[in-house]
Amino acid sequence: MLRLRFVALALLLFAQSASASTIWTFDLPATGIPSQGPPYPTVATLTLTQTAEGVQFVLDPNQASPGFSSSSFIERLDYVYSGPALSDGDLRYDGGAPAELSFVSSPNNVDGGYQADNFHIVVQFPSKNDPDRFAPGDTSTWTVLGAQLSDFTLTFATANNKPAPIHGVLSVTAYALPGVRPTPSNWVAGVPEPSLGLLLGLGLLGLVAARRRAA
Repeated sequence: MLRLRFVALALLLFAQSASASTIWTFDLPATGIPSQGPPYPTVATLTLTQTAEGVQFVLDPNQASPGFSSSSFIERLDYVYSGPALSDGDLRYDGGAPAELSFVSSPNNVDGGYQADNFHIVVQFPSKNDPDRFAPGDTSTWTVLGAQLSDFTLTFATANNKPAPIHGVLSVTAYALPGVRPTPSNWVAGVPEPSLGLLLGLGLLGLVAARRRAA
C-alpha cells in the first residue's frame, strides 16, 4: 500500500510539473491533407505558462524559417479556449509586438475554416503599413487572467479534410517557402501524439514495479 501511495504521489507531482507550461508548434499548413508534403519548417511557437495570475502566452516566430523575408509579418492568431466566459478585463497585453485580444463566444468559427469545440480567442496584430507590425524577429506576450492551462490544452478545433484536431491557427503575410507554390498563409498547431510525460510516467511505474520484484 505504501508503494502504491508513492507511485500515485510521484505521478501527481510529475503531472503538475509537466503541466506548468506547454508549447504549441505551428508547422502544418491549413490546407487539404492530400496536397501536403510534410515535414515543414516551424513557422512559430506559442508557449503557454501557468502563473499565479493566469496563463501567459509568448508567440515567437521562427526567424530562421526559409519562408520569412524582410516583408513578412504575423497578422493574426486564433486559439481555442474552454473555460468560463471572458471579458476585456481578463485579456492583458504584456509586451513585445502590440496585440489586440478579443474573446469570441459565438460563432465558434476559427480562422482557416476550423471550428472550435467551445470558445476561442483572437489576437490581432498591426497591419502591413503599421511601423509596429509583428516582424519575424519579434515576440509578443499576453496573459489570460484567471485561466488554467487545461482551459486551452484539453479543447480543440477541427475542419474537414485538413490537419485536425488542432489548438490554433496562425495567419502570416508574405511567407513563401521555396518550392511551395503558393505557400499557405494559415498555419496550425496540431495536437501531438501521446506526450513524453505519459511515457515518462509509464517508465516510472516500471521502475517501481522492478524494485518491488527485487524486494
